[in-house]
Amino acid sequence: MKKSIYIVIISLIFNIGLTAQTPLTEAIDFTAKDVHGNMQHLYTILDDYEQYVLIDFFSVTCGPCQTIAPMMDSVYRYFGQNEHGLYVLAIDKTFNNDMVIEFEEEYGTHYPTISGLDGGGSFVYETFKIPYYPSIILIAPDHSIVEQAIPVPQSAMEIISLLETKYGLVSSNTSEMDHQEEFAVYPNPSTDYINIKTSNNSNIKNVKIYSITGHEIWSESKKSSTLDISIDVNDFQNGVYLISVEFKSGDRFSRTFIKK
Repeated sequence: MKKSIYIVIISLIFNIGLTAQTPLTEAIDFTAKDVHGNMQHLYTILDDYEQYVLIDFFSVTCGPCQTIAPMMDSVYRYFGQNEHGLYVLAIDKTFNNDMVIEFEEEYGTHYPTISGLDGGGSFVYETFKIPYYPSIILIAPDHSIVEQAIPVPQSAMEIISLLETKYGLVSSNTSEMDHQEEFAVYPNPSTDYINIKTSNNSNIKNVKIYSITGHEIWSESKKSSTLDISIDVNDFQNGVYLISVEFKSGDRFSRTFIKK
């Protein structure tokens, strides 16, 4: 009987923790330096750029944090790599820049990350009263914390669906908004092959395709000058993919395509 009561109490504490992330309803401003030396000023992002800010409060050694890192990177890529309606940011609690950079490299993340020790992440944790990690919150341009406790996702699509259906954010990868002239992907959706056609005589250096969970599933480098390329996607599972194209000039653009 005592054992049953103990299990119930532990379960209740665990379930309460899952929903009791930040108690704040309005974001408090902060300025912190990410691991690559760039200053991240929350109110500048919200006020000047009028972006939603998605913050992943994490820790380098946290298993679930490691699992969702590639998913967060997919969200970052899907919504335009912080150049459009959504700004993705990660904040570590206890480690230094070197440890966080190793985390970035191991789990393939590209969004700005603030370390707990060197960047001031521990202070931001305290400011937002974050009780545990991972904790994912969403801040609207009017400073309101509209999602105090986004459940730990099983896939990037869970977060993407929330942001699209509830907040009207749309896929706006860099190429799809400002660089539509750089290359086209067709047919899209596709069942067997996709073709990449460049414009302005831009030569392709390499192409990478990522799953919606952030894993690289296909890549090819071009040693000779190539303007167009055809890719067999017959073996791809049905779903949304991100294709990233790097040109000989060093420019890199991306867009999504659907495999049916």
